[in-house]
Amino acid sequence: MVDEKEFEKHQKERLGSQGKIFPEIILGSQDGIVNTLGVVLGISAASSDIRIILAGALAAAFAESISMGAVAYTSKLSEYENYISELNKEKEEIKEHPEIEKEEVRRILRSWNVSEKDTEAIVNVISNHEEAWAQIMVSHELGLQKVESTKPIKFSFVVGLSALIGSIIPVIPFLFIPVNYGWIGSLTFSGLALALVGYLKGKIIGTNPFKGGLQLAIIGIVSAIAGYIIGFLVGNL
Repeated sequence: MVDEKEFEKHQKERLGSQGKIFPEIILGSQDGIVNTLGVVLGISAASSDIRIILAGALAAAFAESISMGAVAYTSKLSEYENYISELNKEKEEIKEHPEIEKEEVRRILRSWNVSEKDTEAIVNVISNHEEAWAQIMVSHELGLQKVESTKPIKFSFVVGLSALIGSIIPVIPFLFIPVNYGWIGSLTFSGLALALVGYLKGKIIGTNPFKGGLQLAIIGIVSAIAGYIIGFLVGNL
């Protein structure tokens, strides 16, 4: 038997290495930086009034964070409701057609090259535990992962807060640099922030961090430049 403390330590290290909330942070911060950067550059290209730039940036920042949080909540809530719905359907099918459901488990095990002897032993064990049986079917037959009921709220909060923090980043240079050059500082500062987020993402999930940082920075800068061009064209009509 594995020592309980050793097991818990291993689980914490394993789950921690996956960055349990990092995908939400990436989603929110990246979207906040890119969208607000595009707004800031667009306004600064059309106007040199710092009050207009800040007002537009802050409006975009708070609107973006609230919108991202709300969308994150509804999407994750839909995942949870869909999972529960399919889980209940599987439980009903297990009660009404147990032999068919057992055969589905057998086919899943055979696809993993489990021997016939072991397959039957596993099926007999699983079929005595309805909750586990239903969860296995939902996970491996339908490809749905278990979603906790509290996750939509947590997901929404992390995404919304990350979007708000990310949205503030493009504004900071305008507080310290003359307006005419603020867009350069904003673009540079935001590009570095996106590169850092991409780098950290790569380090956590085990991919090339430099490639991830470069990709995220390029995506953000290209999107922001589009906003700048639109603002410049409108400002010179």
